[in-house]
Amino acid sequence: MKHRIEFYQAALKPSQDPASITTLWRVSLAIVVLWGLVFAYSGFTRYQLEQQNNTLQATLMADTRNVDKLRETLALLTGRKDDTEHDRIEQNIRARQQLLSLLSQQNLVSYANTLNDLAHIPWQGVALKGLTLQGKQMVLRGEAAKASAVPAWILGFEQRSSLRGHGFGQLAISQQPEGGLSFSLYSAEVTP
Repeated sequence: MKHRIEFYQAALKPSQDPASITTLWRVSLAIVVLWGLVFAYSGFTRYQLEQQNNTLQATLMADTRNVDKLRETLALLTGRKDDTEHDRIEQNIRARQQLLSLLSQQNLVSYANTLNDLAHIPWQGVALKGLTLQGKQMVLRGEAAKASAVPAWILGFEQRSSLRGHGFGQLAISQQPEGGLSFSLYSAEVTP
């Protein structure tokens, strides 16, 4: 009988063989493939970034062209505005010259005196609502508390120089729905 048990078996002994050439080739090939993948990924990423950069540059150039066009349009509009403003000023000058020539006519009635004289006439029972002056003719529109107040008001015209001599040939008085009276007084040319 055996008294001794051996646990050592030659088949279980680790191999101490040096690396073989095939193993060396396999490891080298794996390293080369890994580096190739790394370079391929970095190249693909660079390509994507270049494409994005080109797209952004094209967009920037298009936007720059649009900004330049907008600046040109703004310059044209500003020039047109200046031209329009210049035309408006010229029209204003022509209108003022026409008014000046109209004011220099000798037969022009002074509206300021007429308005001032109307303001100083007693207004008891009469409210003047409108005044139309056309040359030497005038139309007075207003409201009155009673029909006799309008002729009394007209009598006050003789005391004022700008109103004296006007012949008021037509007086229209009508009843308003609210109960008051409205009137329109039309003058003819100044009587000699």
